[in-house]
Amino acid sequence: MGCHPAFGVHHNNHLNAFNLADDLIEPFRAIVDLVAHDNIGPNEKLSKTERHNLAHVLHNACMIDESKVNILSAIELMSESYKRILMHESDEQ
Repeated sequence: MGCHPAFGVHHNNHLNAFNLADDLIEPFRAIVDLVAHDNIGPNEKLSKTERHNLAHVLHNACMIDESKVNILSAIELMSESYKRILMHESDEQ
């Protein structure tokens, strides 16, 4: 079973076909903001290093249920958990 990406939890812009995706990545926005703040200089153009750091933010580590995982895996785990909630399934595996 899949979820329709246009039907978000908090995002509900009828012009946005990916409201649900926006909702699922929103908790990680602060991490991207922090990487951008710490790695981007005052120039209008990004350096090669700055572009690299931004492109690889999904590989940064975070903690999920006392386990260290990368951001990409954390988004996947959260999406799977959300689906289990919708399907009234247990988080126990």
